[in-house]
Amino acid sequence: MNRQRALKVLNPLILVLLLYQGVTGVFRFSFYEHFQLMHPIAGILLLVAGAVHLTLNWPWVRATYKPGGRKA
Repeated sequence: MNRQRALKVLNPLILVLLLYQGVTGVFRFSFYEHFQLMHPIAGILLLVAGAVHLTLNWPWVRATYKPGGRKA
């Protein structure tokens, strides 16, 4: 799988995980058992997805923020 295809899958996944974290955080008392079980798991998945996203976009980050770096 090339980088662009991986990002096309990963970006919507990150959005869904972010929305899920927000909703389960706001309604944590209404669905407490679900919150206790799924919120930490989704948080870990979000961190992993964010790290993969950063890794896939690292050439752009380096080119944008490194002085004298090559523009992507």
